[in-house]
Amino acid sequence: MPRGRINYDRLQQGDLAVLAMQIAKEQGGSIQTTDLKRLMVQKFKPRGNDAAVNANHQKNFEQVVGNLISNGPKMKSSMFNLGYADYIDDGFSLTKAGLAFLRNIPA
Repeated sequence: MPRGRINYDRLQQGDLAVLAMQIAKEQGGSIQTTDLKRLMVQKFKPRGNDAAVNANHQKNFEQVVGNLISNGPKMKSSMFNLGYADYIDDGFSLTKAGLAFLRNIPA
C-alpha cells in the first residue's frame, strides 16, 4: 500500500477511541496502556490483518490501541485535544467532559 494512504482493511485509531473511553470508564475512569490493550483485545477479538504481528513485534491491533494514547496530541480530533481525556503515567484518565460525552452516546 502506498505511504500516506489509509488502509481501510484495518482498524484505525478513530474507530477505537470511544470503545477505549468506555473501557476506561468501566475501570473507574482511568487506565494504563497495557491494561487497555489487554481489555480491548478481549472485547474486540481482532483477526486477519489486525491480529498480524508487525515489524515492531506487536500485533497491529495492539499498536493501533497504543497509538490512541501516544499519537493523541498529533490528532486534532483525539480524545485529548477534544478535552475528553488527560494523560496519566502510561495511560489516560477521563475528564468530566469525557464522561458527559459517554453518557450521550446511544446504547
